Amino acid sequence: MQRWTVERVVRTVEANHPRMAALKAQRGVLDARVLTQRSSIPNPYILSDNGTAEYTYRLGITQTFELGKRRRRVEVAGAQVGVHEADLRILAATLRAEARRAYMEAFFAQEREAQFIALIRSVDELLGQAEALPGDIPRADVLEANTTRLHARQALEQAKFEHLQADIRLNSLLGNPPSVELELVSPARDRPPSWLDLHNDDWRNEFLAAYDHLIVEALRQRPELARLKSTREVVNKEERLARANRAPDMVVSAGPDMVPGGKPMWGAFFMLSLEVPILNRQQGPMAEVRATREQIDQEGAALAHEIARQLADAVALASFQQSQLRLYEGELLPIADAVYEDARQAFLANQSPFLVAVRAQEARVLVYLGYFRALSAYHVALAGVEQALGFPAI
Repeated sequence: MQRWTVERVVRTVEANHPRMAALKAQRGVLDARVLTQRSSIPNPYILSDNGTAEYTYRLGITQTFELGKRRRRVEVAGAQVGVHEADLRILAATLRAEARRAYMEAFFAQEREAQFIALIRSVDELLGQAEALPGDIPRADVLEANTTRLHARQALEQAKFEHLQADIRLNSLLGNPPSVELELVSPARDRPPSWLDLHNDDWRNEFLAAYDHLIVEALRQRPELARLKSTREVVNKEERLARANRAPDMVVSAGPDMVPGGKPMWGAFFMLSLEVPILNRQQGPMAEVRATREQIDQEGAALAHEIARQLADAVALASFQQSQLRLYEGELLPIADAVYEDARQAFLANQSPFLVAVRAQEARVLVYLGYFRALSAYHVALAGVEQALGFPAI
């Protein structure tokens, strides 16, 4: 059996997930593209010019010299690295959210199964205590207690299956075989993020204060915005390359020159040619660059608007779920425990009917299930905030 905490699961999934490994491997491809452009120097040609009419024999080398183009191509290839780094951050944020949600789903399934087991054992214990007490328990009460046990037994089987399914999904994220048993530690005592006030019961005002603080960070650090910025930088490099492509390439040929005869004459030849860039002025690529830049700017504005909406929804939900969690921890759980203990003691002292204790324990289990559901919903909401922010914030 493996014992995990939510933070350890999040870190493990972020670092070791196959999708992350595959995306990191793409860096080698980008580095190879930079190397390709850096080494993209045109190969020389061997030139042979032999004429019988003039009896001229030339053998030389022809080399093309690019004027500023190779450096610009290297810059374009290198700018893709920034886009890749933003993609890594986007995937990391997605994996962190997936890991936290999967953990809380499995944790709730684990605790739900445990609560049904506790309910069955409690009913069995109460039935045993009832038999040991003097006097007869009404048969109707015993039948109703057994009915409660039967319903709990049915619910337990469904809970076991849902627990298995949740563990399979979490094991898949962790890279474990499906058969690995997991023991998940409760994150109930984890400190809340700094943008949530543990003692503030006014969750609406808490939401407004947290949102005003976080929206600035989201618009500054959200990796999707960083990716657009890097993409715009690539477009700027492509524009410089298009401008460089306007410059003509220079073709130079040189070598020895021989004129045979009674007295052979030796010399050298030199030829130079330049393209005349008057027809193709890279009009199409330049227009495409301008249109792409405008599209990126519009996409950035739309993304900023969407980030604000996502963050508002996520922070509001997290603030509300924290208030629900405080309600359970500060009020409902202690009351449920106290009611059950009072009912059990009253039953043992023959001061209350047997079914009162059974119903109190059943109600206590339902309250605990609500608590674990609220705890899971709270951490799922935190995952939503972190994903809306795009960086670790829990």
